[in-house]
Amino acid sequence: MDQQRRWATWVLGTLMLFGCVYALLMPANTSASPLEQTVEGTAFVNPYITPSPAACPPTQGMLEGDIVVLVGGVLIRYAPDPSAPFIITFPDNREFTVVGRSVCYAGYNWYPIAGHGVRGWASEGTSNGKRVWLQLVRRASDPAIACAAPQRLTVGGRFDISDNVRMRETPSLIGRTITVVQYDAQVIILEGPTCADGINWWKVRATVVNFVYDGWIAEAPRAGDPFIQVPTTAPCHSPLNLTIGEQGRVIYNDTSPKRLRSAPSTSGAILAELIENVPFVITDGPICANSYNWWKVRILSSNPVEGWLAEGGPANYWIAPISDFREP
Repeated sequence: MDQQRRWATWVLGTLMLFGCVYALLMPANTSASPLEQTVEGTAFVNPYITPSPAACPPTQGMLEGDIVVLVGGVLIRYAPDPSAPFIITFPDNREFTVVGRSVCYAGYNWYPIAGHGVRGWASEGTSNGKRVWLQLVRRASDPAIACAAPQRLTVGGRFDISDNVRMRETPSLIGRTITVVQYDAQVIILEGPTCADGINWWKVRATVVNFVYDGWIAEAPRAGDPFIQVPTTAPCHSPLNLTIGEQGRVIYNDTSPKRLRSAPSTSGAILAELIENVPFVITDGPICANSYNWWKVRILSSNPVEGWLAEGGPANYWIAPISDFREP
């Protein structure tokens, strides 16, 4: 029994020694190691293998200035290389502008793109050409997409939002998203309209989670209902150029004192009747209602009542800066 154990131990030791010698003398075969594989549309590179240039599939031939759409989930990288660090990935499809010439590297066609506050490189598709996730939308040489007639919105007016809509840094579909203005929010028109990408854009001010943002929102998608709701009542004229915290006074060309109301509406309860030159400070507004622009004011008196005062109209304004004092 002991002799058989010694014999088995000797055979095992000999085989192990032979295996070690073979591994040291014979070179490792790396030709079968895969350089790259695609997982859910995202290039993955083996960090222990240096990629080398390889033939690329035919490309769509996008040129500088062309508009492309990148499928959501695809990485945007710092360099045209599947092993380069990535900058960001967006969950939804987004339009970008091509900002340079394409590069073929490691079997992928790469394009430099910019938009949404990002500038980087995206591969056009898989190395075998069977899947494409960067697609041409419009050539830079194509004529601009015409916009529909814009709505009659007044600068300084307040309007309700009918759906969640992105606020962008610039009036463009590739502009960086600042925030998302929520459904039923109210915006103040600051500027516009500007036609870009076949869409009318308005610069607005909106409050989102107690923070105030200024930026551009689309009036409506290229096909669909408007995001900005226009009241069915008669529109207001452009409001006076007044600011919150500014002091003003009551004026009028007729003989009727002006009414301070509890709400920005002709149906609001009357809080006081104000004679000419009564001073006040503006605390909110303007709000368009009943064809009037309304300002919330606090009367500067021993009884500092606060309410809403209509500004009147071009033929008979009821509000003026405090500096425009006149004798009654």
